[in-house]
Amino acid sequence: MLERGVDQATGLRRSMTPHGGPVLPVAGAGEHPAFVARLAQALCDGGLRVALVSDFDDVLEQIKRGQPRRDLAAMHSLEVGSGLQRLGIISASADLTLVAVDDARLARGLTMRASEAIVLASSDTQAIATAYARIKALVGLGSVRDVCTLFDRGSASADVRLGHDRLAQTAWRFLGVDIAYGGAAPDISMPGGYRRLADDLADWSRNRSGRWAGLPH
Repeated sequence: MLERGVDQATGLRRSMTPHGGPVLPVAGAGEHPAFVARLAQALCDGGLRVALVSDFDDVLEQIKRGQPRRDLAAMHSLEVGSGLQRLGIISASADLTLVAVDDARLARGLTMRASEAIVLASSDTQAIATAYARIKALVGLGSVRDVCTLFDRGSASADVRLGHDRLAQTAWRFLGVDIAYGGAAPDISMPGGYRRLADDLADWSRNRSGRWAGLPH
């Protein structure tokens, strides 16, 4: 269950808008391609029109190997432009747009309306340091003020939560950013595990982003 202060996820509701939904950067996608793909698929299964933009072949291949979904549009970032300049057009027809590209391109291409971001991480010391650097770069754009961490399954749950707490304390102290704990990737043998994670994530984004404001719940 996603935790952020007193915010509690209440489940995913269908949201429709002709102007599109929020753009959600996903940092660390190159190290966790299967996580990104399954998250996008689960968001779509929950009733959202999802656009996924990535420059990682592994992410796009994971999508291609999965069950086709009518409301999931996955595309290489080159189709969106070298500076992601067509991102606004792409996101206009989606309820949620995930941008899972290289860190440098992520920083250059999102000086627009992304107010929150996802950071994928592991719980070891080096991974936490890398996650912090990614958060710092995203926050440095001036628009991203809310970040949610999602951890892979390579660590025990206690280590994952400890890793998040260390990251959250450092981000708050030096960046003034409150980091939400989104949880860890479920075992793929667990029925509905990714759906629950996706529901929580979408609800967190809805609560944080003005792009969801006024939409039917």
